[in-house]
Amino acid sequence: MFTRVGKVTNIYPDTGRVKVMYEDSKSASLPLAMLTMNGEYSMPKIGDRVVALHLENGSSKGFVIGTYYGGGTLPKANAGYRKDFDEMAYIVCNDGSYLLKAENIVLEAGAVTLQCAYGTVTLEELLKRLERIEEHLSLPHMD
Repeated sequence: MFTRVGKVTNIYPDTGRVKVMYEDSKSASLPLAMLTMNGEYSMPKIGDRVVALHLENGSSKGFVIGTYYGGGTLPKANAGYRKDFDEMAYIVCNDGSYLLKAENIVLEAGAVTLQCAYGTVTLEELLKRLERIEEHLSLPHMD
């Protein structure tokens, strides 16, 4: 296999492939498969610098192993673990603490339990408590 560096020019999310413009020859690849880490879906953005591996049999087939820091791209964290989902959503784990940042979060589950140093409560119990408080104060119910 031989290694090439280039910039993503096209993204094909339905097939998990990207097209790369190679900086050394000003030529473009055919759509190349993105390497996946345990089935995780994470496509680079157009303009991202990537490393591609090509087969040595003269074929234009190969795959992109991923993006890298350099060429003006700097890490958004310098400790722990950070996973960016897009420009507006990410998760950070550092020393056992997690931060999930997003514009909107929808949680779908049969049951949700909140547990902290103060105590444990299910979301169902919490909503029932709020309903009782609303009734006691004669407030309109939340829907």
